[in-house]
Amino acid sequence: MLNLSLHTLVDTHASPIGLSWVCGEDFTDRMVRLVADNAAALCHTVGYLSLIHPPQIQIIGRYEVAYLKSLSEQLYLSNLEQLFNIKHIACVIFADDCDVMDEMKELAETFQVPLFSSIHPAQKVMNHLHVVLQRLTLTPLTLHGVFMDVLGMGVLIRGDSGIGKSELALELISRGHRLVADDAPEFRRIAPTIIEGTCPLDMTPFLEVRGLGILNVQRLFGDSAVKKNKYLRLIINLHPTHSSRLKDLDRLNGDYSLFNVLGVDIPEITLPVAPGRNLAVLIECAIRHHSLKQQGYDAVEDFSSRQQQAILLCNLEEIE
Repeated sequence: MLNLSLHTLVDTHASPIGLSWVCGEDFTDRMVRLVADNAAALCHTVGYLSLIHPPQIQIIGRYEVAYLKSLSEQLYLSNLEQLFNIKHIACVIFADDCDVMDEMKELAETFQVPLFSSIHPAQKVMNHLHVVLQRLTLTPLTLHGVFMDVLGMGVLIRGDSGIGKSELALELISRGHRLVADDAPEFRRIAPTIIEGTCPLDMTPFLEVRGLGILNVQRLFGDSAVKKNKYLRLIINLHPTHSSRLKDLDRLNGDYSLFNVLGVDIPEITLPVAPGRNLAVLIECAIRHHSLKQQGYDAVEDFSSRQQQAILLCNLEEIE
């Protein structure tokens, strides 16, 4: 069971839905209780106005307001008192830019229940809170490596300690790409085929480089050098390779495989680390090449097809 304070929810996660306090800012003992790794429990955490199966965060939109106003005065006041008297209620959110009734404000103060308002549609408010709370409840997987946004694609750079991952990340940052997390990025499966990577403890700007120590790349290169999160789409595995190993590599297709992350197969490219190889350029090229393959283009097939056409053309010229 996880507890999330309303202040944390509003200050850290609610900016896209523009929650503003109506009353109850001093009621800090109200917490949202979350069940880890249980997406089904979210419907009992955030939902529309309900007194039968009440969620902890009750959302009131224009339809709920219209329903309440259609009730007799006695039933209306009784329902409102029952709403605010629910033991596990965390807060009430008025969406759709609805006016908060005076009776609501009085009962919120009486029962010490925080009251919020938002100009955004009720469906958007609920969907956003579902996504935020689901991410918070998922158990993260930590992988050793540097997670970056390179050419708009989330790329995890893996490899043995000391192989040069941080130096490579620093070069990529200097070329205009963005750092998400160094050394120990956390990954969560937020959809059946989507893995999201973040940096724990809000340490995104920091990169450790041997000989230089801890660097704040945001201060060095500006705000555009960092990104808070990114979907994992590709893994680059750096592997120390001698000249004899290079001769055995598949020179047409490269070294491609799949790496399973939380049940999702992520494409992995193994790049040999050898003297004279510009890894930053190779990674940029690998990402562009991977994007082309996703679009249906295969350079090997194109190369083979052109070669066959050239051979046929040569044969025809010899016959003539």
